[in-house]
Amino acid sequence: MLIFLKLGGSLITDKDKPYTARKTVIARIAGEINAAWQEQSDLRILLGHGSGSFGHFAAKDYGTRERVTNSAEWQGFQKVWNAARALNQIIVEEFSQAGLPVISLPASASVFTENRKIVEWNTKPIQSALENELMPIIFGDVIFDKSLGGIIFSTEDLFTQLLPIVQPDRILLAGKEAGVWRDYPNVSEIIPVIDAASFRSGRVGVGASASVDVTGGMAAKVQLMLEVVTAYPQIQAQIFSGEEPGNIYKMLTGASLGTRIQS
Repeated sequence: MLIFLKLGGSLITDKDKPYTARKTVIARIAGEINAAWQEQSDLRILLGHGSGSFGHFAAKDYGTRERVTNSAEWQGFQKVWNAARALNQIIVEEFSQAGLPVISLPASASVFTENRKIVEWNTKPIQSALENELMPIIFGDVIFDKSLGGIIFSTEDLFTQLLPIVQPDRILLAGKEAGVWRDYPNVSEIIPVIDAASFRSGRVGVGASASVDVTGGMAAKVQLMLEVVTAYPQIQAQIFSGEEPGNIYKMLTGASLGTRIQS
């Protein structure tokens, strides 16, 4: 059982307070993952996480998501890289302390693109880590791009680019929200299932993030997961809340919570 698990930036940071990690939440999540990891000998996890109040604030200041063209923007590129790396280091330390065999493999050191399309990515370290019962971590990161100078890839972007090489059984996106709300921002009703037809019709009412999010918020995540399950119908994709204690453990051990995305 191979699972791609993403911890959203809103879950692991306070997205309204720059550079603020929710360390208590991160430690609790690490414990839940470790419990599932110990119970299921066949479980393999590729862990990803968002940048939350670390990378997103820096990226918005410098426009790094779109392109990097001058000296000031390259200085911003470095600041975004440093912010994303700082949060990743917190994750690595907390998860290591919980006993998880994590190893960080940042995209900025291995991915090269041209006009946002990957032309080079040595994925062998990720594959080897999974084969040898380690837990590789990737995260939203800056990328060098031949045409645009520099850009940002979200964790979901990286997940989807890995699919032709490493196909998981499930993609789980854990955020702060209970799922995709039908009536955001009133948040009174969760949509249990979203497919391509309901998304195109506008019946699902998906909006952008309420906090600073340069990678597009909830609408972008749903759109990307629809593309994934259309191309790979055997993959289960779900958006759910990691804020509720126990939910991540439940999802890793087979439960179904939040909103399912299907073709």
